[in-house]
Amino acid sequence: MYKITSIVILSCMMGFFLVNPAWAVEDYMLTVSSSSEYEEGEYSVIEGETITLYEKPVSEVVIHVYFPSGIVKTLTNSTGQFSATSPAPLEIGEHDITVYAKKDNKFTNAEMTYQVIESKAKKIQEPVIKTPKTTDKKIELDPFSKMIQELEKQKNDEVKRETIIKDNHKIDEKRRLAQENLRNDLKEDEKRNEVNSPRNVFYRFIQEVDSSFRGIFWQQFLFTEKISQQAHEAKEEALRDGKSSFEAMKIFQQEAAVTQKEIMDVNKNLSVKYGNSTSDVQNLFDENGKLPRED
Repeated sequence: MYKITSIVILSCMMGFFLVNPAWAVEDYMLTVSSSSEYEEGEYSVIEGETITLYEKPVSEVVIHVYFPSGIVKTLTNSTGQFSATSPAPLEIGEHDITVYAKKDNKFTNAEMTYQVIESKAKKIQEPVIKTPKTTDKKIELDPFSKMIQELEKQKNDEVKRETIIKDNHKIDEKRRLAQENLRNDLKEDEKRNEVNSPRNVFYRFIQEVDSSFRGIFWQQFLFTEKISQQAHEAKEEALRDGKSSFEAMKIFQQEAAVTQKEIMDVNKNLSVKYGNSTSDVQNLFDENGKLPRED
């Protein structure tokens, strides 16, 4: 028996700037683990933790663990750790478990599978039935008996297949309902937090700014928002192409990076567009954004 572990990265990004753009990027990793094998009648235990890429714990992350027997909800503690136990004893078979983590309107999930075998204690109690040797001519089955035995075996196999199909359908339905409930929860969170979105917060802020500069501030924010959205789309495309979460995060950071020259060009064009400067004046600045000193 050994531990099985799953790791995913939850990234959340939001940011805006006034004169120079700035981004706040925070990465979380969700790690979950469980024994790979249990005995019938035991309770499975899922353990895990949420930490940043710099190995700092992330507390107050909402955790939903979807066991076959029900859903368990908990929070990570001050050390970023959590533990959840299945609501009911385990039944024999292969079980898929899904763990969802959500914080600050961002979420991720991890899946794992473990086996449940027959209890060793139950095996000891059951009588041992000796199977006669097939080489003994006295127990050799006649053709008709062999046919009946084969039909019985086929019938049992068919019953097992139907049972497996039904169990899989139940698991798929539970998973579908869990994902639907999660999507509904996220939609409700988005509605409640819409007023506090970066765009709305910044828009309220610039209402207090002098109207002669308001347009510049708003265009600077839209530039930042566009870069951030492009980086997010690049990360999602990388994940769809089968890249790891770590590789996708690197692509996100590369796409979100902005050079000093790009920032200067944006501010230069905005200053000219909104009448706070002219092209002739802006062309006096060097590549570092400074006026050359007269000798």
